[in-house]
Amino acid sequence: MGILAKQHIETRFVKIQAEKSPFLAERLKIVVLPTLALIKSTKVDDYVVGFNELGGKDDFSTEDLEERLARAQVIHYEGESSHKPKSTTQTKRSVRQSARSDSDSE
Repeated sequence: MGILAKQHIETRFVKIQAEKSPFLAERLKIVVLPTLALIKSTKVDDYVVGFNELGGKDDFSTEDLEERLARAQVIHYEGESSHKPKSTTQTKRSVRQSARSDSDSE
C-alpha cells in the first residue's frame, strides 16, 4: 500500500491498527484482519477482506492490489501497472563488444 499511496496521490490511504482503534473498527464493520475498507464520498463502498481476492496468500503483488483497488474505482488505473519494477535482465557483452549497438569499433 505504501508504494501505491505514493503513486496514486488522488487517493488517501490510511492505515489503522484495529486492535488499538476498536471504535473505528466497529464503525467500519471490520471483523477479519486484514481488511481494506474502500471508502468513497465518506461512505464505505467496498471491502477487501483477507487475502482471498488477492490470490489467497500474503505475498500478492502490488499489481494485484492495484487492479483490485481500480475495480472498486478508488484509484485511477489505465490497465498497466504504475508500479514498474526495476529490470533484472542485463545485456551480456564480451570484452571487445561496444556498449553502443551502432559502433563499428572492435
